[in-house]
Amino acid sequence: MIVLGARSEETSVGQVPMERLRTIFDGMFDGVWLVGGDGCTTYANEAIAGMLGTTPGAMHGRPITDFLSQEFRAVAEALIDGQRASSGERVDLRFLRANGDDLWTLVAASPITTAEGSYVGSMLNVSDVTGKRAAQNQALQNQKLEAIGGFAAGISHDFNNLLTSIRGFAELAAAAIPATSVAREDLERVIVSADCARQITGKLLAFTRHQILTPVPADAAQVIADMLPILQPLVSDDIEIELESAATGAWILVDPVALEQILVNLAINARDAMPNGGHLRIAIDEVEPRGRQALGADGHRPASVRIRITDSGIGMDEKTVAHIFDPFFTTKDIGKGTGLGLSTVYGLISQMHGEIEVVSELGSGSTFSILLPLMPASPDMPAMTPLTRRRSPRTAKPGVVLMVEDNTSVREFARRVLAGAGHTALTASDANAALDTASHRIGTIDVLLTDVVMPGMRGPVLAAKIRELRPDISVIYMSGYAAEALPGLDGLAPSATFLSKPFTAANLLDAVARGVAVGHKRAVLHSREDH
Repeated sequence: MIVLGARSEETSVGQVPMERLRTIFDGMFDGVWLVGGDGCTTYANEAIAGMLGTTPGAMHGRPITDFLSQEFRAVAEALIDGQRASSGERVDLRFLRANGDDLWTLVAASPITTAEGSYVGSMLNVSDVTGKRAAQNQALQNQKLEAIGGFAAGISHDFNNLLTSIRGFAELAAAAIPATSVAREDLERVIVSADCARQITGKLLAFTRHQILTPVPADAAQVIADMLPILQPLVSDDIEIELESAATGAWILVDPVALEQILVNLAINARDAMPNGGHLRIAIDEVEPRGRQALGADGHRPASVRIRITDSGIGMDEKTVAHIFDPFFTTKDIGKGTGLGLSTVYGLISQMHGEIEVVSELGSGSTFSILLPLMPASPDMPAMTPLTRRRSPRTAKPGVVLMVEDNTSVREFARRVLAGAGHTALTASDANAALDTASHRIGTIDVLLTDVVMPGMRGPVLAAKIRELRPDISVIYMSGYAAEALPGLDGLAPSATFLSKPFTAANLLDAVARGVAVGHKRAVLHSREDH
């Protein structure tokens, strides 16, 4: 307890003069803040002033509530008033820095009394817990996404199996009907609807961080500049889009389609926050490494490209901000929002080893800040080209394909497509049946086409066993899960292909064509080595 003498200049703690205390306080890492009985500042050390982005002199005489966010002012007033009959108390308070950023603190309050015991003020010991709180919130967000993500990924897997057979058989039926038939037109509508449904499962996989990405080196500023013609039509004419870039030649490793999806979602979110028009500003710059970023291969945290999307809209309260990236959370009316847009953004950015943060207040707009790892500068950086999915010409040479799929409809669809293209399709409903076929068949098997998640034995384990019997065989994995969500695949390895469900007949034939070609090359090489 601080005890005051008869005159203010005799203020002391025990026998220690106040001037000596100021020297001690100014050397402390934590903030020390003295307030009078009216809640106004009588002293602030350098630490608390630095936390707030101001100076001790500028704080003198001002009430503590001047530095607090609106919702914590009543808490602080109750804390100060309660010191009259308290020996001390600890509370969490959110202050606002001079630049508008949040400062989360743990405040320990102790009463200041006269020698006679009369209360005259409080001493606040202030610890900055902003980083700790951010880490806790990040961990909580990750846990929520992982829990919901596991559920969503399971739904996507089952749904993608259904879509494979629905779309696949509709495609086969349409091909057998004259182009002028009304039934042909109906089937084509089924195919279009199945493709739309596939986009929904893609969104589910995106926010669980399991969407398949194809990253390429790209100049961040150039990518976003090229996207402006796409973004402008998405927002109304009374919303002005401004691009400001201080990052020249800042290269990132990014999937162009994913980045487009991120910016489109954020632009739509900004548009909805500005129903009467406004200003949308996209700023790009480079920032120094931050503590929460993942370590690079050299053990150091890389610098980042920061993309800030700021709108002049209605803003959000703290409760909304806390849940803004939660899957299925939406502030829109029923039927006007899925709640997947921003959770998709969060998942895609996390999958690209980046971070996203949001700062917002009611009536003051919102700023979404994206951090993506900066690639090392190189004179040989290639110019980014629009993403195109690799497609191989379908081979005219038939092959022998051993297909392992526990879903009857998917298996039958794939068998008919392969047989129709001239391939020999050997089918198995489980791993044991596939091993039996691989062991006893006389003649070559060019390709193993296997589901990944099956009862009894996973696809990668089956592939390893069959390669012991047939080392020349090519492997194609197929699954309703994304490759990144499947332990043991290690992504799209050069020696294997991943076919994501729902796939089309063309997707299947292209993958098998590559597999047959690779299998034949291996067989020729091994034949030469044997001779």
